[in-house]
Amino acid sequence: MRIFRTAVFMIGIMIFCSSVEADEKNQAETKTQVMINDSTDVSIDTTVLAENAVKDKIIVYYFHGTRRCATCKKLEAYSEEAIKEKFQKEIESGQLEFLPINFDEEENKHFINDYELYTKALVICEYDNDKQVKWKNLDKIWELVNSKEDYFKYVQDEIGLYLKDSSDE
Repeated sequence: MRIFRTAVFMIGIMIFCSSVEADEKNQAETKTQVMINDSTDVSIDTTVLAENAVKDKIIVYYFHGTRRCATCKKLEAYSEEAIKEKFQKEIESGQLEFLPINFDEEENKHFINDYELYTKALVICEYDNDKQVKWKNLDKIWELVNSKEDYFKYVQDEIGLYLKDSSDE
């Protein structure tokens, strides 16, 4: 029982620590009830930025399988590094996200059909109000993997176009 209470307390602390402070006009207050045992419960107030929640965003997926060669790992590393190097501000604001996805895992198999994947791939997806509006498979990554400079330029230029297009609308 002591382990259970400690675990519940730690979850409560994590929820509390992950709350975001905001000025009063941008806050939406929520309460999380944490039950320590049958007779004691603790309320933890957390705040979220209701108006600043990012619904319009660009997600760059790197799709890979369970078995990965050195080149596949290099593709992912280059992609992540290229994105972080040029778009740190967009990542921090939540406008841009990089997500590696293993398409061999059962819950991710749908991506193979969704994005017409036939091998490892880097796919840019634009979301508007949490709805995907367009996507592009950056299929030249395989041609450019042996030139880090060319690879970075290609990935950064393509993402830049998506960011520009989404901000123009």
